[in-house]
Formats: sequence, structure tokens, C-alpha cells
Amino acid sequence: MTRGFLLALLCVGLPATAAEDRGWTDGVPARNAAAVVSGPAEEPTITLPRELRRRVKGPTVLFYFAPTCPHCRHVAREVQALAVTLDGRADLLGIASGSSAPEAVAEFRATFGVTFPIVIDTDRTMGAALAIRSTPSAMLVVPDGKETVKVQDLWYPYMPGYDALVQGRVAGNMFAAFNADTYMGNRACGVCHVEEYEGWRLSHHSVAWRTLQRADAADDPKCTGCHVTGNGAPTGWDGSPTSHLVDVGCEACHGPGGPHDGVPTAATATCTGCHDADHSIAFTLDKGLPLIDHFVGNTLSEEQQRERLLALHDGEAQRELLAFPEADTVGSAVCATCHTTEHTWWSRSAHAQAMSSLDEDSATDPACVSCHATPRHMGSTPPSTLEGSRLDEGVGCESCHGPGGAHVESGGAAGTIQGLGESCPVCVIEAVCTSCHTAEWDKDWSLDTHLPLMKHTPPAGPPRPKAP
Repeated sequence: MTRGFLLALLCVGLPATAAEDRGWTDGVPARNAAAVVSGPAEEPTITLPRELRRRVKGPTVLFYFAPTCPHCRHVAREVQALAVTLDGRADLLGIASGSSAPEAVAEFRATFGVTFPIVIDTDRTMGAALAIRSTPSAMLVVPDGKETVKVQDLWYPYMPGYDALVQGRVAGNMFAAFNADTYMGNRACGVCHVEEYEGWRLSHHSVAWRTLQRADAADDPKCTGCHVTGNGAPTGWDGSPTSHLVDVGCEACHGPGGPHDGVPTAATATCTGCHDADHSIAFTLDKGLPLIDHFVGNTLSEEQQRERLLALHDGEAQRELLAFPEADTVGSAVCATCHTTEHTWWSRSAHAQAMSSLDEDSATDPACVSCHATPRHMGSTPPSTLEGSRLDEGVGCESCHGPGGAHVESGGAAGTIQGLGESCPVCVIEAVCTSCHTAEWDKDWSLDTHLPLMKHTPPAGPPRPKAP
């Protein structure tokens, strides 16, 4: 069989699209499911080098890896566990790439407690026979002649969570490994749910753990539970930062993949468990659902997807759930009628004097003014004209707390404005502050250093706090 024929097994056609009714893009739910469940249309026969073929006694998973490859090391413990799970039903044979030094293989074996046999592809004939393109990769074969085997399935490349797929193929039932109440991880979901998985990668859910790392909060149990999948469940996130269940994955909303019996969790019922009043600004399903469009990747070019992924990774993507609702502002003078002490403090602050810090040219530039004055209307985009900002008050109360109309109309009722009080977590405050205090315009700004300066009850007297 040719290398091209082997690689063709990896390709799946695109079926017709289907409409979604949540403000999402058109897409095909689980468009690859039929191909995964049924397996390859045929079981091609390939010829293996004699040294490799003699080791294939029955169903065998050939795991091709490089001992120093970070991706291979990331899945090493999973593959070792798979070898134990398959015991008696299939063998697992490791094949180290041709450039692998014996001492590196020995270190790999010792570090990850490997018990399955490993051979080194010294002359690279094994990789050529398997049409290996990258490491790690895996193939399930069965004997078919003295030098040949039949390929029952392959996983090029092998990803975290693919152990369930291997178990299913060995068992002849792809759902055999989907045990009840078992969290499988996004990779297991994404093999069938291709478009949904791509949509997830382009969402903030996919970098939930990284947001904790950037905020130095990855060790805070008050935060971690809402940034991982299956927190507290026996088969859920185990507390490790390298777990395949970090980030808010498919199963965080839909429930554990096992037994995948067609009775999914009502995903919308899970949102407010994390997106409550303390962690999101004015959260509603109508506001949140469009942001997890499972098929958004269908609307973006490869370059646009790459830009989106980089923005998410770097923390530069817009955080819509931490944006204030669409509404007109009322002005800080109105706030002062009830919040006299706070207004007095603000009037002495650098925020109140923000407009005077601009030079003549910047003071007429709407882009600059948008961070030095309070918008007259809050929404998804900053003011595009000078008339769209309250030039007389600088960075006023509503710049940090959101539009106050509903708060005033309700007589100051709780929940009608963003409090940013003692219980407000760093994720909300940081998002409000860094919308203007960016690395580009305020490189020395630090939340830990500057937030204490924002206390609204200063000591009596004329001194003003240092500039925020």
C-alpha cells in the first residue's frame, strides 16, 4: 500500500450544513461521528519490516514517538495506562524514532513508568512503512501474512484523550470506553464533533486555565473550580495543571462524556454556576450564548483563526462577559447625590483630572479621549466622536462601575450596578482596569500596586492619592 493511500485515511468529507438557533453560525453537529464510529471504509494491508512484523502476534497498537518530544511526553502516562487497560485484548508496542538515543529511551521509560516494549527505528524503515508524519502517532494493526498486517485504525497525530478511541476500536464498539460518569476530555469529543471543537478552541473557555496563570491564581481553590472540567468529580480534574481537563471543556457544560447515551446535560443550566454576579458583568444567556458559537470557525479564514488564537493566548481578545451593558450614562454629578464621600474622593483623584493630562492634540482625538473621559453611552464600541464622551468629568464613576441609569431609577437597588467591592474577584476588576491601562499605554501599571489607591474613603485633608 502506498504512503498516499495511508494518508488518505485521515481525510473526511464535509457534509451539508445545518442551521443553529442560538445566534450561532450554521454548522454540522458531530459531522465526523459516522466516520469515527464505522472506522475506515476498508482495512488496507501494509508491509512491515521483518523486525517489526515478528513482534505483532495479534491486535497491536503501534505507538510511534520520540522520547524528547514534548507532545509525546505529554501523552506518555496516558499511553502507559492504555497499555495496562488493553492487557489481554491487544498489545501495545512503542517505536522510538530513528534519532532516539538509547539513553533517552531509557529516561523516557523510567520517567513515565513504561512497561510496554519499545524498539528503536534505527534505519527509519518502520516510520516509512507506517507513513509517519509527526510524533506521537498510533496505529492499530492485526496480523495478515508473514510480512503484512491489516490497518484497523490510526490516530495521526495521537492526542490526549484518544485512549478512549483506541479502546473502542479494539473492542469493536467505539462507545465501550465511555463508562458512566466518566470525563473523557475535549480531544475525545472533538474527534466526532469536529466543528464544535474548533469553535471551542476559538472561545475564552479554551484558555480559562491560562487566564488563571496570568493572574497568578492557578493555586487558588476559589478560582480553579470554574476554570477546569469536572472539578470535584471522581473522574474529573485531578488538581494537576497538566491534566487534559484543565480549561472549561465540552463536558463542563454538557456533563461527562460517559456513557454518551443520548441524554446530555441541559448545557444552559450550567452557565450561572460560574457566571454569577460576582464573576461576570450583567450576565444573561442572551449575552453569553453567542460567545460560545460552536461553529464560528466556519466563518473565519485560517489566518483569522490564527489571529484569534494568538489574541486568546496572549490575553488580548475582547472579554465581552466583562463588558458593561448597553445604556446611557448619567454623569458623576448624579452619583454624588447619594455617594457623597466616594464622590469627594474621586474629585481629588487622577481619574477626575484625566482629561487635563492630555496634550492639545490628544485632547481632540476620540481614541485618546475614550480612556480619559466617561462615555455618554456604554456599549460594545468606544465613542467615535468627542461628543460621545463627558469631557467635563474625566474618568468618572461610571467608567468603572458601568452605566448608572438603572441604579438611579431603582433608588439604588442592589444588583443594578457593578459594585467592584471587597467580594469582587480580580477577574472582573482587572478587566475593567486593563481596558485602558494596557501594556502599550501604561506599561508600569500593576493591579496589585494600583488597586489599593482606589479606596473610596481617603483620610481627611487636601492631599490627593498618587496617579492610578
